Amino acid sequence: MNTQELLTKLDGAVKAITRGDMGQGLLTPEKANQFIRVVQDSTPLLSMARRLTMNAPTRDIDRILFNGRILAGTGGDQNPVTNEKKTVPYLNKLDAQELGGFVGVTDTTLEDNIERANFEDTIIQLLGDATGRDLEYLFLAGDKSLSADPLLKVTDGWLKKTANKVTGGTAGSLTASQFDKTKVDDLLNKLLSVVPKKYMTDLSQWRYFVTWDILDDYRDALRERQTALGDFAQTGANQLAFKGIILEYVPQMPLGTALLAPPNNLVYGLYRDVKIEPDRVPKERKTDFVVTVRADAHFEDENASAVATGYVGV
Repeated sequence: MNTQELLTKLDGAVKAITRGDMGQGLLTPEKANQFIRVVQDSTPLLSMARRLTMNAPTRDIDRILFNGRILAGTGGDQNPVTNEKKTVPYLNKLDAQELGGFVGVTDTTLEDNIERANFEDTIIQLLGDATGRDLEYLFLAGDKSLSADPLLKVTDGWLKKTANKVTGGTAGSLTASQFDKTKVDDLLNKLLSVVPKKYMTDLSQWRYFVTWDILDDYRDALRERQTALGDFAQTGANQLAFKGIILEYVPQMPLGTALLAPPNNLVYGLYRDVKIEPDRVPKERKTDFVVTVRADAHFEDENASAVATGYVGV
């Protein structure tokens, strides 16, 4: 396939997935939904978190998990309740911020994929995978005070928005909000201890989201106990758990950091208007696909979460 044939297919594919206006590059609703599904499925954390479809730039997060009491005495037939009081629930809000970037795809990659699959789906898969990784990192580590980082300064992520935080310290001089930075068991236990217990009614719904080092150190700690569980942790492929809560490895988690929360409490939104526009770089025989999305992340209830930072291991 020569370059002209490739460009013709490229032009036709991008027009097919947009509304036909190459200057606008706005994906059709069907292709936008496909792109968002690829983004969600490309990372372990986003696939477990709760995604809200945003038909407008802002959206309230309904607290469906942590509503508290709903029952009260009615007073009976002879004493009906006449002074009913309605509470106004506190809601977090998603405020979609615009993000843009590009992914360079060489002609060789495009040619190979054209022969094997639908070209439109190939473009969406390549762009969705790359976008998903960056969004997961932003939703975790976003910090608007980090003005030097063009991605992380866009919005505050889950690690910053949590209500419960602990840090690593030195054994013998630990404060109430610290754990031994060299002991993985102490990190996991401290995270569990700082979450208000009214939220811990079903531990099976909770997860420790950890780095590879923390997961590996916990596996080694179990092995050192020289028990059947320790042998299984070393040789088995099943998930590990601490006090009934499963540990999940998250590649985008910052080093030395762990997050404890129910996955459904981690909420993110993608505004449905997604733009993809091609930019040809002929000297390099590649095409840069420029992607524009609007997104944000928050907790349903930030009190039902905890973050640990500063773990260094042995």
